[in-house]
Amino acid sequence: MVADVDCRPQDVILDMCCGTGGATSSILKKAGSGSKLIGMDLSSGQIKVAAKRPELRKVQFLEGDAGRTPFREYVFDKVFITHALHEMPRENRLRALAESRRILKNNGKVIVLELGDPGKLLDRLFIGFWFFYWLPFNFETPTRRDMLKRGLTEEVKQAGFRQVTRTSKYRGAFQVVEGTK
Repeated sequence: MVADVDCRPQDVILDMCCGTGGATSSILKKAGSGSKLIGMDLSSGQIKVAAKRPELRKVQFLEGDAGRTPFREYVFDKVFITHALHEMPRENRLRALAESRRILKNNGKVIVLELGDPGKLLDRLFIGFWFFYWLPFNFETPTRRDMLKRGLTEEVKQAGFRQVTRTSKYRGAFQVVEGTK
């Protein structure tokens, strides 16, 4: 998912909502050893798992809310939001996007790695089955549907980003949305 993202060796990067570090590992490989990468997540348990990953020993991890980070303005070249916005109600998604804009340097980029909406029925059924969206108690279903209905690209624009692009990945199952501050 990060293969097409432009990273420079000196970039200062935040992996907002990093979870257990799966995407963090890919971001670090793409950015290279000269970059500074911070992983942040609301869950202390997820942070503990990420911090134990040997390939991430150079990454600084901290517990924090994506809508209210401890960082000052204009710190980061890139902010990744990885597979988390679909779990948030709209007001929280917009708050996290606005916060990422606040902490980005001028001309910095937000890169959102997120679930998509496959167009073909068979693909949609497969993805729905894979992610358990068919379960009536799956907590992600209402927020995911709302995000897809409103359009992630539109929400990124609403947060004040310009030059917003969307790339569909894996038959529409995922999307990469980028915006520039």
